Amino acid sequence: MYPKSFDYFSPKSLGEALDLLGTDPEVKILAGGQSLIPSLKLRALSVKGLVDITGIKELCYVRQEGHVLKIGALTTVAFLENDQTVTSSLPIMREAAEQIADPLVRNRGTIGGNLSHADPVNDLPAVTLALNSSMVAISKQGTRRMGGDSFFAEASHTALTPEEILIEVEIPVQEGRVGSAYRKVRKGSGGFSIAGVASCLSVANDGTIAQCRIAMTAVAPKVLRAENAEQTLLGKMPTDSVLDRAAELAVRASRASSDLNASREYRRSILHTLVKESVSASYERAAAQ
Repeated sequence: MYPKSFDYFSPKSLGEALDLLGTDPEVKILAGGQSLIPSLKLRALSVKGLVDITGIKELCYVRQEGHVLKIGALTTVAFLENDQTVTSSLPIMREAAEQIADPLVRNRGTIGGNLSHADPVNDLPAVTLALNSSMVAISKQGTRRMGGDSFFAEASHTALTPEEILIEVEIPVQEGRVGSAYRKVRKGSGGFSIAGVASCLSVANDGTIAQCRIAMTAVAPKVLRAENAEQTLLGKMPTDSVLDRAAELAVRASRASSDLNASREYRRSILHTLVKESVSASYERAAAQ
């Protein structure tokens, strides 16, 4: 199937892109196209125009400034998978990136496109949410920062307005005994997620969990925090019973449903296991610091 006809633009600067974007919600940004193009071909989505920003090279970078890791929106998934700055400070990002689809998709797909598409089965929204990241958007009125909890509004929708472009992801890099991990089960090689769990936590001097964030993939209409599970872990050691309780609370918070990839019951069962595995791996990494 072919998409409906649309206008195509290829700006070479942010200013030019913002001029083309205007305020028409039917003019979309193309930032890699690994989710957008299939949606257009299947006619699940139609647009009046596409503003292809992949030629704006200034949006492709990874750099650390103080205690913040800044990732340009056009940084590819493959780059996140292999960049030493990312893999050394945030192993969770590499773990998620290397499980996204296949090498062809990872070489074209970008972090900005992945987050802006906000598909509930995408991996990077959960990772950025667990890492307490901020999304930086630009419009002709200036820049705006949004936390992940407010950025991901609903399935395939974000807090971005029609005239805004996501330009950067800011991730706080914490020092000390901090660990993060991503665990996922997918259908076949390169298939869609059945469930995924991203966690990030810090460990106090007495070995208990001091801070914790857990985000879940593919178990609700949008990426979802497991806040009750986070709270039950605070001040505790991750014993089997504590992890079981956290996993139970995460499953209760989920809104898993059946689809072509998995039944609701199987998805909930997998989620329970993944919460325990992700939190355990995060704790081991933090405790080793």
